[in-house]
This record gives sequence, structure tokens and C-alpha cells, in this order.
Amino acid sequence: MPPTDSPSPRRPTSEPTIPAPAPGWRLVSRPHGHVDFVDGTGKVFTDVDVLRAFPVTVPQGPVAIVSADGDELAWIDSLEEVPEPLRTSIVAELATREFLPFIERIVAISDDDPPAWSVVTDRGHRRFILASIDDVDRLPDGSAFVVDATGVRYRIANIAALDPTSLRLLEKTME
Repeated sequence: MPPTDSPSPRRPTSEPTIPAPAPGWRLVSRPHGHVDFVDGTGKVFTDVDVLRAFPVTVPQGPVAIVSADGDELAWIDSLEEVPEPLRTSIVAELATREFLPFIERIVAISDDDPPAWSVVTDRGHRRFILASIDDVDRLPDGSAFVVDATGVRYRIANIAALDPTSLRLLEKTME
């Protein structure tokens, strides 16, 4: 996998190169959240996954389209390279698969070991427990990821923009 701080992610050179799908490929949404990939020759691959590849902090890509068997059908370095309306369908599919609440305010962090967090996110109030303080990852751009003990990821878009109480709680936890 490419490093997470890479400004221009690329597939590792040690992996085999997947040929680009024939021009004209598309995604077809089916009932109950299923998606099919139709390549440029008309061959249909059912129940594919549209996955954001690492680093996840680069919202415009890369993205992989993977078959139900785990074979990579398409690799997109940047969504900006994808024509509309295909880009819209890829972004919509990614949105249905990703759960990444943004922490807007930290209400409380317990002194327990492991600490329990009470936060307000863009999706409502949440309480969770961290397995370790190492589960708070500050990024060079001033944001942070917080991963709870069950593996759910939360994002703080801009640490410096937190209210004073939230910032104090976060800094106290990081000491």
C-alpha cells in the first residue's frame, strides 16, 4: 500500500498491473445495495465493491472496483479523471459504503483505562471506548482520526477549530 502521507498516491510497483477496462465501462445499481460492473465489451460482473484505497485522506482517489471474487476490475488514480456521470455514481456508491462520522465537539473523556469518550458528531451524539491512546492519530494537515475499541473510525477535520473545552480534553488525553 502507498504511504498515508503521499500527496499523489500510486499503486505499488511490485504489484502486477491491472489492464484498464475497455472504454465505456459503467456501474449499474441494483436493488438492495448491489452494484454491477459492465465493462466496455458488455461483460457483466455482479455484486462488485467500490472501495476507497489508501490513503483515505485523499478524497479524490484512488478507488478500486473489485469483483465478488476479489479480482480488481478497475483502478482509478483520481476521480477527477473520470467523466460524468460515472464519477457521480462512484461517489454515490462510496458514500453508501463509508461510515466516517466527523467529531464536532468532545463532551467528555473519562480518566478510566481505557478512556470512554462522549462526543457530538455530524451524525449525532456518540459514546465509545478507545483501546489505547495510540488510537488517536494526528495528521500533518491538522486533522485527526480516532478509532474506537470496536474499529469504528471517527474524524476530527481540524483540531485547531475545536471549541476550547474539546481542545483541552483532547490535549489532556494526548499528554
